[in-house]
Amino acid sequence: MHIYLIEDDLKLAKLIQLFLLKQGFTIDVFNSVADYKQHKATFIPALIICDVMLPDGNGFELFQQLSDEHTCPIIFLTALDSDQSHIKGLNLGAYDYLIKPLKPELLLAKINAILRQSDTSQPCDSTEKPLTLNHTKREAYFTGIPLNLNDSEFEIIAFLIKNSPQPVSREVLFKQVIGRNYNGLDRAIDLKISRLRKKLTILFSNHKSTITLDIKSVRSKGYCLDIINAEANK
Repeated sequence: MHIYLIEDDLKLAKLIQLFLLKQGFTIDVFNSVADYKQHKATFIPALIICDVMLPDGNGFELFQQLSDEHTCPIIFLTALDSDQSHIKGLNLGAYDYLIKPLKPELLLAKINAILRQSDTSQPCDSTEKPLTLNHTKREAYFTGIPLNLNDSEFEIIAFLIKNSPQPVSREVLFKQVIGRNYNGLDRAIDLKISRLRKKLTILFSNHKSTITLDIKSVRSKGYCLDIINAEANK
């Protein structure tokens, strides 16, 4: 399971990184807002830990971009212990607000508790609501059938659910899944969606499903999920 850590204290960031690696997590560390914005995504995070006071900005201002780009929980880890800062962080939508210094064992317990808390089923916009996601295990099921998605495919489905029923533009989905801005030419996200659609088609064909899931291209708007009920269409 992958974690993003945005922390400008190099010594603390290294300690947290080494500790979490020993616990079986993988982790990307960013020491500033610029570091985060310039990075090229390798793994999609299951959780983000963000400092509030950063050398070129602050975590409160960065929170909106983080929540726009990722569907995972975000927690603040900071030396700011005022009630006002605590309240502001939680009101923004953070899952927790942790005060430094914090024992690694307590941080781990908080991380595990938050990941368990976020492990909820999220129905897509459908009367049958057949699509559920397990965010902790990064698993998706449709009418009880495991979709066997890789990391980027899971992120595509999760982000489309988050924005359903509105379509998501190619530019936004590209940034979310690929991790960099769309340049107008790169077809990486289109190829991923094409492969995902083929995978879903084969999967439901093998199961002889009457209710199937697809990703629909909406002209000039982007992509959205499409649930097809063959029985209802007869």
